[in-house]
Amino acid sequence: MRCVRVLLAKRGRAKYTSHLDMQRCMMRAVRRAGIELWYTEGFNPHPYVTFALPLPLGVESDGEPVDIRLEGDMTNNEVRDRLNETMPEGIEVVDVVDAVNKPGDIAFARYHIELYPKEGLADKISSALESGNLPAEKLGKAGRKKVTKQINVSELMGEYTVQDNGESVFIDIVLAAGSQRNASPFILIDALSTAIGEGIEYKKITRKAILLANLEKF
Repeated sequence: MRCVRVLLAKRGRAKYTSHLDMQRCMMRAVRRAGIELWYTEGFNPHPYVTFALPLPLGVESDGEPVDIRLEGDMTNNEVRDRLNETMPEGIEVVDVVDAVNKPGDIAFARYHIELYPKEGLADKISSALESGNLPAEKLGKAGRKKVTKQINVSELMGEYTVQDNGESVFIDIVLAAGSQRNASPFILIDALSTAIGEGIEYKKITRKAILLANLEKF
């Protein structure tokens, strides 16, 4: 038995596929590809298939990591090729690698956000990001209850750039994505809208990479 990491690109209409449907899609693809999975032992054995950081609905990805445990001696390239023969439109296995780091090691994610342009929008966003104060409301838990928490998105940001090419405004940014500290690109957009006093509409959001604490790829 060995653990490998399947990196799934999710683009176009596939970005509206829910996490639960992605799990079902992955299991169907594995079965159709004839890939032998390792099953847990005990009263209710089940295959080991783990999405390291589930993708928010409506966000595209260049490589969503899914860990699976294999039986047999199938190579990583063979796993990739077999899975791609069974994947639906918009979902592609871009690589299969040996799993080294654990999901708990994830600390950040890098996003590419494309916005509809407005006059002066890039400058306003840059000023808001530089301010160090981007308050937002985030749904969390206190025991078993769901509560709304006040957060400062600026404290959950890493490096970023803002560009305007006349047709779109682009934000490339690193956001916290660990189990304790995390912020979604949607919370960032809401916080920026509040900070600049006008609504911001996005064209597309892509998660480019999942990162460790040292900003190396997961």
